Amino acid sequence: MTDGQRKPRVLYIVYWGAAEPLGQSLVLPAIKKLASFGAQISLVTFEKPDDLRSEVMDTIRASLIERGVRWIPLRYHKRPKVPATGFDFIHGVTRSIIAALAERPDIIHARTFIGGLIGRALAPMVGARLIYHNEGFYPDEQVDAGVWKAGSTPHRIAKRLEVNLYSRAAAVIALSNRAKSVIEDIPAVRRNNTPVVKVPSCVDLNLFNTDGLFNTDGLFNSDLPKPAAEKDVLRFVHSGSIGGRYMFDQVARFVSLASKEMGKLHLRVLTPADPIMVSSILSASGLADRDWSIDRVAREAMPGELRRQDVGLNFLQQGLSEHGCSPTKIGEYWAAGLPVICTPNVSDTDEVIKRERVGVIVGEHSDEGYRRALEELRELLLDPELGRRCRKAAENHYALGPACERQFALYQELGLRRFGAFRRTASITR
Repeated sequence: MTDGQRKPRVLYIVYWGAAEPLGQSLVLPAIKKLASFGAQISLVTFEKPDDLRSEVMDTIRASLIERGVRWIPLRYHKRPKVPATGFDFIHGVTRSIIAALAERPDIIHARTFIGGLIGRALAPMVGARLIYHNEGFYPDEQVDAGVWKAGSTPHRIAKRLEVNLYSRAAAVIALSNRAKSVIEDIPAVRRNNTPVVKVPSCVDLNLFNTDGLFNTDGLFNSDLPKPAAEKDVLRFVHSGSIGGRYMFDQVARFVSLASKEMGKLHLRVLTPADPIMVSSILSASGLADRDWSIDRVAREAMPGELRRQDVGLNFLQQGLSEHGCSPTKIGEYWAAGLPVICTPNVSDTDEVIKRERVGVIVGEHSDEGYRRALEELRELLLDPELGRRCRKAAENHYALGPACERQFALYQELGLRRFGAFRRTASITR
């Protein structure tokens, strides 16, 4: 930012909690980085009741105050779903109006679908420019998760609202190149020449280097661990959610077959899900009890957990929406030097895996399909350069710094437009 240039004032609304895993891994690092660039940010989040009572709230608040961020944590209401979401919407708009009147924001950065609707309602009231931060194609995700039926009334209404968000936004943030192309093809987006910027679910790569495992270039130091194929036990890991769009039953089936095809192995499951449910799925797959373990770990412990593993797993239901997502776990696996075994059509991952040789794509959910994937994995694990390539993939595709630079450039551009001094900011990547 040049001397004398006005700092952009941003009201950042997200329909997640800062204290929950997504908030801690995706929202807080981005907010802090954007604040370090010079953005004046007021952050509105929706916190679960248990989190509001936890000590982590004080820790988060102190870390945000240190960076000059004003935080407005609202209470999230889960049930009954439609009235609760409606109440959260009204509450979010009301509190955001109060914050906006106090801060007079140039930009409303509205993240998630419900966050986008709040921002859409608020922006014209306070004369701010709206950035809609698409976190995947939400209406289609609800279909793929089995919550709605395709073409049902809720699905059709949500699709219309989604298109309206794209048409009314001054700029849109997409999670993948494929999502960016879809959004750019929307007639209103083309007609308005709306900037669409790719920002994946970024990883704070510094968090994955607390023990000096990587050098300043983000590559493994010279004292490499031996390739996974030479180890006595091959260690798989699944991190994150269970159920819905996340096909953990197929993960268990895949690893069970791998135990028969590849010898001694272990599956580490890192999830906030009910351990009884997870245990039931693993037991039903035929995987021996000694070959798996379940835990829930804090965000700061995740890098250490992942570095003790050899292969990351990400099985996502194929349907209407998976091309528009950006799984954080893939970036974290690569950041820890792990290859990923992934189902097809997820974000831009197929292209990266094929071009950079940092994983295996499972072509079909059958024993034969799994055996083909395991054969590819066996060959991949023999490569001593695999860890370096995985870390470099995280640097190239999931790094927090460059993604926040694009967002901050967008803030500057839209702020200049608002004050009638539009100038194209060169660092924006469309």
